[in-house]
Amino acid sequence: MSTTLNQAIERHKVGAFVDAVHLYREILIAEPEHADALHLLGVLMHQMNHSQMAVELIGRAIQVNGRFGPYHNNLGNALLATGQVEAARRSFRRSLALSLSTDTYINLGNLELSQREWGAAKRNFHAALRCSPKSFEAYFGLGNLAIAQGKHSLAAQWYEKALALAPESSQALNALGNARFGQGDMEGAIASYQRAIKRAPSNHEAYINLGNVYMRQDLFESAVPVYEQGVRCLPSDRDSVVLLGIAYLKSGTFEKAMQVFSRAVELDLNYAVSHQLLGHALVQGKHFQLSIPCFERALYLDPKNHEAHNDLGTALEGLGEFAKADTRFRAALALKPESVEYLVNVGLNMARQNNPGGIDFLERALQLDPTHFEAHHVLAEMLLSIGFYERGFQEYEWRWRSPELSKSIRPFSQPMWDGQPLDGKVILLHAEQGFGDTIQFVRFIPDVVRLGGVVLLEVQPGLYRLLADLDGVQSCLQQGIDALPPFDVHCPLMSLPYLLGTTMDSIPSPVSLTAVRNDTSNDDARSFRVGLVWAGNPKHKRDRFRTVPLSSLLPLWEVDGVTMVSLQKVVPADDLPMLSGLAMECALEGRQDFLETAEVIRGLDLVIAVDTAVAHLAASIGKQVWLILPQAADWRWGMWGEITPWYPTMRLFRHTATREELVARLAGELKSSIRYLTLDLL
Repeated sequence: MSTTLNQAIERHKVGAFVDAVHLYREILIAEPEHADALHLLGVLMHQMNHSQMAVELIGRAIQVNGRFGPYHNNLGNALLATGQVEAARRSFRRSLALSLSTDTYINLGNLELSQREWGAAKRNFHAALRCSPKSFEAYFGLGNLAIAQGKHSLAAQWYEKALALAPESSQALNALGNARFGQGDMEGAIASYQRAIKRAPSNHEAYINLGNVYMRQDLFESAVPVYEQGVRCLPSDRDSVVLLGIAYLKSGTFEKAMQVFSRAVELDLNYAVSHQLLGHALVQGKHFQLSIPCFERALYLDPKNHEAHNDLGTALEGLGEFAKADTRFRAALALKPESVEYLVNVGLNMARQNNPGGIDFLERALQLDPTHFEAHHVLAEMLLSIGFYERGFQEYEWRWRSPELSKSIRPFSQPMWDGQPLDGKVILLHAEQGFGDTIQFVRFIPDVVRLGGVVLLEVQPGLYRLLADLDGVQSCLQQGIDALPPFDVHCPLMSLPYLLGTTMDSIPSPVSLTAVRNDTSNDDARSFRVGLVWAGNPKHKRDRFRTVPLSSLLPLWEVDGVTMVSLQKVVPADDLPMLSGLAMECALEGRQDFLETAEVIRGLDLVIAVDTAVAHLAASIGKQVWLILPQAADWRWGMWGEITPWYPTMRLFRHTATREELVARLAGELKSSIRYLTLDLL
């Protein structure tokens, strides 16, 4: 029988578990009360994750021989695996009462550590070291204890002692990386994780932890391949797949994030976070409608998932369903009342609905975080929308903290102008955002001149010829092309209203654009010429709300006596087939810049446009402009009304009902204009 037992033990040691099981059972058939066979078969069952069977087998061995300490130690391991913590503790203690054992002290120490019994864990690990001063597991356990207590420097010391005994241990190198990470030593953590991976290329945890370091440093693109390798090591680990998706999300690779989060959902259909993150990735990719079922599923699984409520609000807002979005944003806020992000979202969504009550939520957000950029920026736009220009323009200075504009801050050594008299100083006024913004805000140049400024004006190249001869400008420069001459102070154009203390009543008139001449090449006295701009820049973050499909505007062609003239520089691809079949002049073909566009506009009777630079241009040269606005219009057009103090010849057509009703109104007004013109001619 001893020969068979030795054979079983040898097969067990080399991992031939099936062979070992057959041999142990052969012994037990012949001798059912063979304590060692019962014990070792129980150990093998525990190794094969059949821990309850292990408890029964080792328990039978103890019934045969209850005086052998290792039996009790291994029974403790099996009991712990089945969740019987107190029974496991008793078994470990019984084992130690029979014989002092390094392994048992370590097992008991790990049990106490799992139960947050710090003092007991420490005593057991140190007892293990008294038994075996070179115990790798004891030092490793002390490192884990220090980590659990947040003592990362101490943990690093214990792990280094463990590594002195086992320099090739990938497990210890990974743990040392965790300690370095906890210390804030990112370079040390990276080095430890990389060493752990080199020692064991299949160490899943080390890859994931290394990715976590890169994420902490905002090195999202570096995190992606590391997480990918971790997922390859353990494809079934849901949490690792989620981390990979987040890395793709943070790096702006939304399509890949969608794919990865879909895998996470497949791994665990009942994990709300995966559904929520898949929806979030879809929202970032502008797939608003597709995201909604994801959030609904997440909320079914976890009704208190405030992030899912908030993201669902964002999706609904992206679809223009502001009232429904409001419900979701408020639900998120109710679950997390101190969230600055959720307060801002409620306030911003109220602004989208032209409800100034959103200001209260933004003020609350700023009480919680006085430096929150978005709260200041949204508050600025709301204040400006309701005509509170003095404070609104003051808050608008926070725009420079935005991720987009902060990258374009000009690194001048000269100071920014503070609004005080200039007394002959040379001031550089420079464009900062879009073409329309530049056209709108050059009107403040005469005020700067009156304060004694010698003005250098730097504008986008496309506006250079249009604005080169403005009154009060000593020299006009092309941004990114012309070298800057010496100057004393500088100021972005859109900061001028704040520095000049502009109010609704003190907005200057548009400047005189003397460079513009009439284009008479298409004069036709028999028709009423209407310029049309129906699409904005597709890169604009809210272009989906301001652009109008050309097909929606077809009723304008039904108005007799009108010649439609396209002022669209770039035609959306979806509109090209329809455009070829419409009676419309394409007036900007071959036109190079805004001066030539302005000359075309001079020859028109009316311009109908969405909120674009062409609308600003046409109104600046005194042309009648009908501006088509979405429900959530830009701050400069206010929340209500048909007129604007910025342009006396502009009329605002707000999208307050359906698009069809808005276009029908435009067509009706156009018919009336033709009728009045006909009567005047008679």
